[in-house]
Amino acid sequence: MHFPDRRPDQTEERILPLINVVFLLLIFFMIAGSLSVTEPFDVVPPSSTSQGQHEPDSLVILMGAGGRFALDNEPMTRSQLLAQIETILQAQPQTAITLKADGDLPGNALVRFTQALYEAGVKTLRLLTEPQAE
Repeated sequence: MHFPDRRPDQTEERILPLINVVFLLLIFFMIAGSLSVTEPFDVVPPSSTSQGQHEPDSLVILMGAGGRFALDNEPMTRSQLLAQIETILQAQPQTAITLKADGDLPGNALVRFTQALYEAGVKTLRLLTEPQAE
């Protein structure tokens, strides 16, 4: 009995580049998804009707309801934060500060902290809020 020569299956050769592309896309999205910066603790800012813009080049201070503070996503105590702000302002006096305070924070605590920031030498301070739902 004579069998005809069997031709090699070309299916694997055609699907291999597709598998490579799928794995490259998977790696890309895994890396891109992990690049987002997360805040060290949750801060829900109060709502406001004003339409200001966040300045990306300013320092961001997080002020949590439990008395927690962070400067550019680095947790620290209030005294450490104020000392760090003073150091930064000595080198760059016109540095703008954006304060993202929790909406459940007592108003007196926020006022006392902003006064401490102005005493540390802050000239430009912005309070970050969320747009009010209509």
